[in-house]
Amino acid sequence: MTQSAATGPKRFTIGAGIVMMRQGERADRAWLIESGELEVLLTTPDGGTRRLGVVGKGAVVGEMALIDDGERSATVRSLTEVVCVEVTREAFRGLLKRSPPLASYLLQSLIAAIRRDYGLPPTARFGNPVDFRSTNSFQKVVDRRMIREGHVFFGPNEPVNAAYLIQSGRVALRPGRGTLGEDITTFGPGSLFGEIYLLTGRLPDVTAVAVAGGICEVIDKRSFEDAVMAMPPILKSLTRIYISQLTKAKAG
Repeated sequence: MTQSAATGPKRFTIGAGIVMMRQGERADRAWLIESGELEVLLTTPDGGTRRLGVVGKGAVVGEMALIDDGERSATVRSLTEVVCVEVTREAFRGLLKRSPPLASYLLQSLIAAIRRDYGLPPTARFGNPVDFRSTNSFQKVVDRRMIREGHVFFGPNEPVNAAYLIQSGRVALRPGRGTLGEDITTFGPGSLFGEIYLLTGRLPDVTAVAVAGGICEVIDKRSFEDAVMAMPPILKSLTRIYISQLTKAKAG
């Protein structure tokens, strides 16, 4: 790997066959690809290797672990000589701070869904219930609801008209009508759910049910659209890519 001597953002040239990042490692930077091609490889829970795809000019790699402060979700290896620009953790955090709080929750939730699709564990959320709000404005009227254990938010083939940000309590996603099989996943404070169905109009094939009572903030589609529009361009682009990836995964 060689670094350009020019001032400004750090630009690197990487030879073919170099592993830029490994699945499971902690992350301190991402890369914006200017030229060349890289393959993205997933080590599956059974120890196999699956090629997720090939990326090239204009792609960003390594950003997911910076956004949700988790481990690398895949291994990335150069197929050809690659020229890329380093994006530090601090730079990415700066982009997130310039966005509405809801934008961060949305990105983290989309990444959590991608990790689930990969068979990887979620990244834990920490904080007090008061910290988990979709807006910094106390003047804005926000719909918060107290939810009892057993409350069903939505079920299979039911249109989803809102997403939910959990401030306290716990929610499970269950297959089908929720009467058979184990939980697909559970969400706790600081987690967002229902946003994929809300933003894409796709009907759910699962049931979302409260397994512990608490408080949820109810968020409509317009609020998400406003949050995405307020994002810096790179985060706006990533949001659309993640939604497209998740939609294709479900369709397949």
